[in-house]
Parts: sequence; structure tokens; C-alpha cells
Amino acid sequence: MIKTAAGIYLHYIDGYLNELDFDSEVIFRSTGLSYPDYTQPGDRVALQVIAKLIEQVNTHVRRPDFAFQLGRKIPLMAHGNLGAAMLACKDLHALLVLSERFSRLAFSSITLSVIEQGNNIAFKIATDTGFPILDIAIVDAILGTSMENLQRLSGVNIQPISVKIRHNKPQNSEFYNTLLECPIEFDALDNTLVFSKKTMAISLQTADNIGQDILVEKCKKDLDDIEQDSPLISRITDIITIHLSTSPSLLFVANTLQISERTLRRRLAEENINYRNLIKEVRHEKALHFLRHTQLRIEKISLELGYKETSNFRRAFKDATGRSPREWRKHET
Repeated sequence: MIKTAAGIYLHYIDGYLNELDFDSEVIFRSTGLSYPDYTQPGDRVALQVIAKLIEQVNTHVRRPDFAFQLGRKIPLMAHGNLGAAMLACKDLHALLVLSERFSRLAFSSITLSVIEQGNNIAFKIATDTGFPILDIAIVDAILGTSMENLQRLSGVNIQPISVKIRHNKPQNSEFYNTLLECPIEFDALDNTLVFSKKTMAISLQTADNIGQDILVEKCKKDLDDIEQDSPLISRITDIITIHLSTSPSLLFVANTLQISERTLRRRLAEENINYRNLIKEVRHEKALHFLRHTQLRIEKISLELGYKETSNFRRAFKDATGRSPREWRKHET
């Protein structure tokens, strides 16, 4: 299955490049995209294409805040029916919950989670596109668009209590502090914005209780259209991969897919798939990715893979490859 994103984002990248006085045609063509007809309204674009474009943008523009500021320039209406449904939400919390439910309309391999934490609400951003450079850009763009739109729609200066970001702190990171204005932890285990429940209860100026039901139904249809071409096993694997650090249960996957656990068990049995073995396979592939493409410590990789003890990870990896994680990294990278 080819993972995709809404093609409209290419237009915003193009527009922002022009705003910064860069020759977007040169950058787009260096990626292999035709210009200016690189996409048509309603098209979806392979994530590999967007990853190549972001790589070229980074090479030509050299602005660490490019994706962050790009996110601030993307209005909710750019997301089609999803954006319209967000505008109709009654409050900020409802907006985050809706984005959690329909995040796949924007990008494949993105999962947004809204989690209650006492008097706070945690908004988690999980990405696993297969392209580290794109994962970083997506997180930065979501941070930018979230802060911009939460403030714009509420009419209030919304600030998070704290922010965690998985990628390393860039050399020029002042732009994070300028917009977020809160404690920021880089190189964290996940990407999380924490808000107070009181803040999330603020009403939206664009709330439309009557029209929202219709807009949500349109989002459901859009999602169904996208997922018709997405085999169940691919969707399950995406969910497991994104939530691997929490060792997702079968019930969690079923709830995410919005089907019953019983139905999911039956569907897996029909395809002769063992859920435990599937998690084992995903863990192994993810372990190889971390060892080959990152410098993460073995202990942190173990946590990312959902192991409670590093020794269990070492044992499982050696059983699969005949080498310890450290030995494999030394000889294979």
C-alpha cells in the first residue's frame, strides 16, 4: 500500500517558498515534480514524494523553522471537510478530539491522541512515515498549525503548559520558544502538548452545532474512500508501529479502527494472522530501523519498542539475528 497525504500541502509549500523569495520551480523540479501542475484539486500524493520535496527544501532554504512556520500558514479550511468540521466544533477540546479521529485524512501514518491527565489534556502526535526527515517536518508543522489555529479560533492567547518533542534540539531553536512560550523537552520519547482542561473548554468563535453533524458524516465518507484501498493488515500494522512504545493491545487497535474486538479477531483469523506474532515482526523491523538510521542508545530503543526491560529486547533481538543489538549495529551500519 502506498502511503499518501492530501496534495493541497504541496500548494502551501510552493506558496511559502515564493513568499520567502525562493525559486519554487527549481526546488519542485529537482524533486521530479512537474511545475506548476504538480497536483490537481483533490489529489493525494505519495509520502515518498513529499519527503523528497522536504529534503530539497532543507537543502535550498536552510531555515530550521520552515516546517514550523509553514504549519502556521495552513488554515483549517485547507483540510477540506475535516477543516470545516473543526471550525464547527463547540470548543477546543472537541476540535482536538475530531482531529484525533480523522487525522488520516491529512496524512497516512499519523496518529493524534487526546488523553486526560488529571486537570490537564495531553495532545500526542505520533508519526511513522518511514522517512525521518518527513516525520520531523510533520511534527513541526502540526505544532505550528495547532498553536496558530487554537488561538485564532478561540480569540484567546492559548499557551500549552509544556511540550515534548522527539527529535533533537536544532542549533537555532529560538522559534520554538517564541511561539510555544513554555518548558520544552527535546529528544523526548514522544511528541506531546499539554494543556489545562480549563483552557480546552474555551468555546470556538466559529462553533456550529447544527452543521457539525453533516460535516462529520462527510469526513466519515472521505475516510471510507481512502481506506477502501488500504488493506486491513496495513492499517493494523500502522497502528501498532505508531503506538509500539505502549505495547498496544488488540482492544486498543480495534477501538482505533472503530470496530469491535471480536470482529477484529475474526478478521485476523480469516487472514491467518497471529496478533502476537505481528507485534513481534513490527518490533523487529522497527529495531532494525533504529539501529541502522539513528544513534539512539540501546536502552532508549528498548523503550521505543515497548519492552519493559532492556534485557528482554537484547534477548529477543539475538534470538532473531544471532547477534546482540550493539554487535548488529557495529557490523551492519
